[in-house]
Amino acid sequence: MIDQARASLLASQAFDLWQSGKGAEAVPLYEQSLTLADPGHCDLPSYHGEFAAVLSELGRFPQARSQLEQSLRVAREQGSAEGSIGVVIARYFLADHLLRQQQPQEALQVIEPSLVTGIDCEWLLRLTKATALHALGRVDEARPEAAIALETAPSSQKRQQLAELLANLQLP
Repeated sequence: MIDQARASLLASQAFDLWQSGKGAEAVPLYEQSLTLADPGHCDLPSYHGEFAAVLSELGRFPQARSQLEQSLRVAREQGSAEGSIGVVIARYFLADHLLRQQQPQEALQVIEPSLVTGIDCEWLLRLTKATALHALGRVDEARPEAAIALETAPSSQKRQQLAELLANLQLP
């Protein structure tokens, strides 16, 4: 039964618990929230993403991946286009999770559909691609992606942060 008001309240309470260091206590609230949520509600992808972060912190990586995949699926089912901010962010978080799980080839496959020039957050996907290529030992392919990430960063401060991160990978 859909009860979006209750789903939103539970997700909010779960988020607060997670932020206060009580991730294990947040799990049942997120689970209940997701059973009550309206499939078309604009915050549903975020609920899945937040829940994935909690699960990841608890070391429950396969379940976290499943929630991140759900976040992306829901964003797409709700009509968000490839390259839209919601889909890009969902793809980024799933790819980042895969990179942390030593699965760079899968991370590349996840971001590829949204990786087009001129989209919002292009720098984020280019950074992810550079990192995945680097992890695969494809440094010559990673360098131009890193350069695009730097070029498309939204601010000088972000460019500086990216430059430091990429320097650690020995990319531009």
